[in-house]
Amino acid sequence: MDNQPKPTETESGKPGFQVVDKRQFLNLDPADRTPVEDKPRYPSFVEELMARTAATERKFEEKKQQIDEEIARTKARLESDFERRLELDKQKMVLPFLEVLDNLQRAIGAASQAGTVEGLLKGVQMTVDLFLAKLQAIGIEPIESLNRPFDPNSAEAVSQISVSEGSRDGIVIDELERGYSMNGQLLRPARVRVGHHE
Repeated sequence: MDNQPKPTETESGKPGFQVVDKRQFLNLDPADRTPVEDKPRYPSFVEELMARTAATERKFEEKKQQIDEEIARTKARLESDFERRLELDKQKMVLPFLEVLDNLQRAIGAASQAGTVEGLLKGVQMTVDLFLAKLQAIGIEPIESLNRPFDPNSAEAVSQISVSEGSRDGIVIDELERGYSMNGQLLRPARVRVGHHE
């Protein structure tokens, strides 16, 4: 289509020019209109600030993702270290008891060869002493309660026994189960019988 102005004749007969206006807003026919995209127009400094903000938000999201991934890796590594340390602690705890088991088996073997109860009793006593020593090495101590005043903080009274002497009233007469503490904290209370004077 030729966009050049076309010469026309005016009323006086002299050649003239006709101007065709092709601006969109003058085209009143809705079928001929091409859709114009509505974009908000901002001053250039606002557009620059918006671009910077969008870039900062992108960087923030990338950093956040990196930090989340690092936290997940650290958590997995700590859990793995904890499991490994727990297994090592279990091994350290079991090893002393294997010595006790070895001594019990030796005592049974020695008693069966000698054929005497005294040999078995001596071997079992040595094993009990070794077992107590191993318990003390990890902080477990027996609580002495026999022939002492009853202490409800470290012992549980199962029953009372009548005593003839007034000085034995409230004293632990019999120990059914020994109590133990671990690093100063009660591990298991003793089960005892306490004297009672009428």
